[in-house]
Amino acid sequence: MPTFLLWYFAFFLQQIWDYIISRPGKKGETKKNEHECLFLLCWKAGLRITEAVRFDLNMEHQNPEYRGLYLLRGKRSKERWIYISPEIIKELRKRNWKPNTATRFGFFKFLRKVRKELNIAENIESEPHTLRRCFATYNALNGMPLPVLQKVLGHTRISTTALYIKDSDLSNLVKFKPMR
Repeated sequence: MPTFLLWYFAFFLQQIWDYIISRPGKKGETKKNEHECLFLLCWKAGLRITEAVRFDLNMEHQNPEYRGLYLLRGKRSKERWIYISPEIIKELRKRNWKPNTATRFGFFKFLRKVRKELNIAENIESEPHTLRRCFATYNALNGMPLPVLQKVLGHTRISTTALYIKDSDLSNLVKFKPMR
């Protein structure tokens, strides 16, 4: 993928993030901090929205050698270790993140509201799972081997992971909007 396109989509998501954190809370909006945390967990860690909602800061690996690894209960109650960068953890703590304080439906509505406020075209996908696909596409394009990405994403089959990226298909790259 041309460097310019990769940069463009990273810039696009960064602009959305910058808008989300700078916009004042709207009337009746009580979950601003939680929605900011969910955005980060899906975009920067590649979590499914249900995994992000349940993410628990207290589940960090106890061995200092594995600092930054958190136990996650994913799809069908499967457990896996995921890496969350210290920068993201800092942002979650700053926003007093607690698991199960927001819902996937509320986050979906929040993203729709943000899309409308930013006048983002309807044909540009901006749903919670889009953020996960951006994470996967970005990492695949930057050389993360598919078997590693498969484990990071918690996929049982590598064929599922391969659906996230097709090197020769520019329409997929546009659809999945990679980020950095």
